[in-house]
Amino acid sequence: MCKVAMKLLSGLTASLLGLGVLGMAPPGLADTVDARCDVFPAREDRATSSGLCTFSQRQGFVSIRLKNGKTIELKPNESTANAFFDAQGEPAKREILDGKRGHVYRLATQSIVVFWDTAPYKKGVNSGKGYAVPGSGTSAPKPPELVRLPLGNYQVKFEGTCRVYFTKAGKRTLNTSACDAAKVQAAEEAVKSYFREQGL
Repeated sequence: MCKVAMKLLSGLTASLLGLGVLGMAPPGLADTVDARCDVFPAREDRATSSGLCTFSQRQGFVSIRLKNGKTIELKPNESTANAFFDAQGEPAKREILDGKRGHVYRLATQSIVVFWDTAPYKKGVNSGKGYAVPGSGTSAPKPPELVRLPLGNYQVKFEGTCRVYFTKAGKRTLNTSACDAAKVQAAEEAVKSYFREQGL
């Protein structure tokens, strides 16, 4: 009888210890990074905002805090990979950008492109006027950035507000008023070069 009682006591003690260990296990740490977010209305290829943001992911839950302070919270759809629900219960999906440059989150009313590279909005950089050329003591303008937009068209981004837009086939459609002829030509050359490299 004593042996049975001891075994029960030992089993109960082990169970309680096991529960204690589980209870003391630290929660999963959130992975939070600074990023750049471009926000596009649904089914449109022109961003309504672009700027620094923070991206965090914890146990499949995604949180994106935009520069205007608005936070997008996404809950994972456990039955489908790269699928989520927003705060209103609407479905959303995630796509991975080429070269692992970031993610695209497609929601019911907007798409949010999250780039891991925060340029040209680097924190601590003097107003994004340029980058230092080693040994020169001067700064030079940064090269334009070619961005594939959510609907497959292209945008060439320069420092400041100059943007040049192209169709899926690489034909220029329009540009912002901040672009001079030299930047438009540089954008066209960048797109042609990209198409040659991709064999398009």
